[in-house]
Amino acid sequence: MNKRKIVVSSNSGFCFGVKRALDIAQAALKKKGKVYSLGPIIHNPQVVRDFSEKGLKIVKDINRAVPEKAAFLIPSHGINPEALLNKKGACIDTTCPLVSRVQKIVKDLRRRGYLTVIVGDRKHPEVKALAGIAGRNSVVLKDRKKAGALKLESKKIAVVSQTTASFSSFKEILSEIAKKDFTELVSFNTVCRNAIDRQKEAGRIAGRVGAMLVIGGRQSANTSRLADTCRSVNKNTYHIESGKNLKRKFFKGKKSIGIATGASTPPDAIKEVVKKINEATTYGAKRRKSCGRIDP
Repeated sequence: MNKRKIVVSSNSGFCFGVKRALDIAQAALKKKGKVYSLGPIIHNPQVVRDFSEKGLKIVKDINRAVPEKAAFLIPSHGINPEALLNKKGACIDTTCPLVSRVQKIVKDLRRRGYLTVIVGDRKHPEVKALAGIAGRNSVVLKDRKKAGALKLESKKIAVVSQTTASFSSFKEILSEIAKKDFTELVSFNTVCRNAIDRQKEAGRIAGRVGAMLVIGGRQSANTSRLADTCRSVNKNTYHIESGKNLKRKFFKGKKSIGIATGASTPPDAIKEVVKKINEATTYGAKRRKSCGRIDP
């Protein structure tokens, strides 16, 4: 039996910001042995579990759960700086530089009196931090419909975006805001270039293959956006966290399979999925010894 054609996006594996955060955390753990993190360092359960075993302890409140003077870590998606007021101890900042840039922009917009419109998911840690920095004179919008229904009380408006938001959503919301009554409107395209490239390439691949697999954590915003992008052009799109989530029905009868990953997905996860697909194909005619690990 011939192997299925597998097309892996060239924009797969860790992005720069994630790799940087993990490198910093790795060095800190090697030096200190135990470090506290406000929430997961990145949104990938396998990586988080691996770092937890190495001594990275996840907490919900740095001020209450972290012993005085203990080392604590700011995750890659950043936090509201006010959460660290009066906090003693060694602060290990793994915030992605792109996220730090957005935080500085939002801080400046607040100082200048703008109503800051943040495009993104209000439940995501990055957006929570941005909204905290922006203060009361801000609003979080996720889609065009909510942007259209928004009533603005300020004439000075600024629009920024979560770094992992959909670029198309950012443009749609900006277009709706531009229809409002204002005296001044400024916008900052703060969607990560890597996220945009991932979305574009994944969409192209999805349009050329029989089935599309998007690998990444369920809690990963950029992975979910990636899956949505692929699903819009290929209904046979499946969001999985690892090879353990593979099912034969995902690629049954499909001659080609595309693979894309979120920015926090480790390269080993891609290798695992490719290996299992090849095993399923190679031994498919036999009752598949190796493939028994893939659910029917």
